[in-house]
Amino acid sequence: AMMLGTAMGQGRDNNLHALRLFLAAAVVVSHAWPLALGAGTPEPLKALTGHSLGGWAVGLFFFLSGLLIMGSAERSSTTRFWLARARRILPGLGLALLVTLVLAALTGGALTPAIAATYFLRGITLVSLEHNLPGAFANAPMAGVANGPLWSLAHEVAAYALCWAAVRSGLVRHWAGLACLMAAALLLWALPDLPARAATFAPLFVAFTLGMAAHRFRDHLSLSPLLTLALLVLAPLGWPFAMSALGHAALVVAFRLPAQPLARDLSFGLYIYGWPVAQVLIHQMPGLTPPQLAILTLVVTLPFALLSWHLVESPALQRSPAKG
Repeated sequence: AMMLGTAMGQGRDNNLHALRLFLAAAVVVSHAWPLALGAGTPEPLKALTGHSLGGWAVGLFFFLSGLLIMGSAERSSTTRFWLARARRILPGLGLALLVTLVLAALTGGALTPAIAATYFLRGITLVSLEHNLPGAFANAPMAGVANGPLWSLAHEVAAYALCWAAVRSGLVRHWAGLACLMAAALLLWALPDLPARAATFAPLFVAFTLGMAAHRFRDHLSLSPLLTLALLVLAPLGWPFAMSALGHAALVVAFRLPAQPLARDLSFGLYIYGWPVAQVLIHQMPGLTPPQLAILTLVVTLPFALLSWHLVESPALQRSPAKG
């Protein structure tokens, strides 16, 4: 069977754009339930699998990040690595925060310059998970909650930093070092009563280290669907097994299927605009069912994602000295 390393060398990674777009759409669909019916409403798959559809999608985002970011850390100088990360996240995020503030103001938000500036600075520095803008989206069941999904970006950058340190220190050059990192990730995940941020980060970092392992052993990792099936049998044993199975399935989809020529990577735009767009929709049309809100949100958010890609994200990436 084809090995991951061979497939990665054949330039099939356009399928990764399509896959990430699908995952971002899954997050938007998942969030339609609490946004339409109120905080605490169970999202799809939550009761059945212990994690929501959005939770599985974010886990897979982190797996794919681990695969790609480790490659970037190995190839790039420190400056180039971090510049590439900043160019990918910050311009798009900055515009999304401004658009979120405008939408919040248009739907009843009581935004003083101080509130707006604080919201923007806390968001662009990734310091805060604060998403409350008083009075915004006044008719919505989750009034005031401005852009929920941005919480994951701080965890993403923390995972980048740990990956960069592991590569730079030479830890992951040897399989035993990678095994130690994996063991540390699993230990953190298994610890009870962690502080909230650590408890949120732990399962995501398990997914990320599994992606790093896939990159490290890419020349020995078969893309056989039979291996996916074997891993799926173990998936009910818990999150690390389930993410291994889903991660492998994602690699089979990304690297074995014919390449889909999707030059635009719209996943980030869909991810960062989906929530405020849904909030405006439910504010304007109270009573939408979750499936109706999900479909409408996807349709209305795609133009935002396209504009974000063409106006901000793509130009920022093209300025980079070399792809990190």
